[in-house]
Amino acid sequence: MSANKFSLRQLASFGALLFMGIYILVIGKSILVPLVFGALFAFMLKPLCTRFERWIKWRSMAIMLAMISAIIPVTGIIYFFSSQFMTVVADMSSIKEKMNAGITMVYSGVRNMLGFTRAETDKFFTEQLPSMVSSSSFFGDGVSSSVSFCTGFLLTFIYIFLFLLYRSAFKNFILMQTHQTKRESTHGLLESVQKVIQGYLQGLVMVISIMGILNSVGLCVIGIKHPFFWGFLAAMLAVIPYIGTFIGGLLPFLYAIGTANEAWQPVAVVILFVVVQVLEGNFITPKVVGSSVSINPLAALIALLVGAEIWGIVGMILSLPCIAILNELLKQSDAWRPVSLLISDEIGINEHLFNQKWNKERFRLSNFFKSPR
Repeated sequence: MSANKFSLRQLASFGALLFMGIYILVIGKSILVPLVFGALFAFMLKPLCTRFERWIKWRSMAIMLAMISAIIPVTGIIYFFSSQFMTVVADMSSIKEKMNAGITMVYSGVRNMLGFTRAETDKFFTEQLPSMVSSSSFFGDGVSSSVSFCTGFLLTFIYIFLFLLYRSAFKNFILMQTHQTKRESTHGLLESVQKVIQGYLQGLVMVISIMGILNSVGLCVIGIKHPFFWGFLAAMLAVIPYIGTFIGGLLPFLYAIGTANEAWQPVAVVILFVVVQVLEGNFITPKVVGSSVSINPLAALIALLVGAEIWGIVGMILSLPCIAILNELLKQSDAWRPVSLLISDEIGINEHLFNQKWNKERFRLSNFFKSPR
């Protein structure tokens, strides 16, 4: 009977491990962020690296060629955005007054639409909003995370090279940790994780490309200056779920207020980004990314907030692939399969499984906090 009793020691041990894990993630951010990105991009470059290795005897040379093949387009993209950004910044001084007038007009319209008095709205913007911004660490964390990520670029490339160079040894080490009878399933798990990462990253590149083209063509038709810059910037910001999409649409909207010749153009920008976002959420991402990240919106939002709290913007970017990998790991354990369904996007259509298939003692989470025999 003692084996079935709830154990406070087990619960305390779990809490201590969870706290220690989060603490290590927070204090080790500058070391772990390049490491995680290095591992993710190593998974993405593995097929290309394997192809080069069929033609080139030396693995190191094949890895370098694979990395160079990836760096060349990235360098071109960085050059394009840098030159466009300098042009946009140069325009800002000449459109500042018009932009301020446009923002004031939008501010008045929103105030009237919501039914607030001028005194109430002014009080919010002069007193409450500044205190909210100062009390929130989001922007500070975001800048800090971005600087950390940029300074860790070189370290990330080193990690990519080393992960690809020693990938067979790492794989054999992981397999060695499991019993001989379970190595086939462990090998399958590694393949599943690799498939999830590759599917997510490759699908993400395709989604960014499609959204960038749609945004750019739409902005060009509307008549906004630098349409490809704003279009692809918004597409890349969409990597940050929910928040990135809002920021990506807000920036060209504000720019349109300051540069547009017609009053309908800023409104058309808003309509464009709403339509593209609807297409992305309902058609583009489900078709392109597919089931590689089969996470329901609630789990994705929680992962997003946790990632933002721990690693800022970088944590938000990594939240979806990390929870997708976690979901893949949970699927491999019979006891954790109900939790896997709880965070997957199949929770709605398979909700009956909780009562029909898993309503048994061995599937309850309380088992993990019971005294061992």
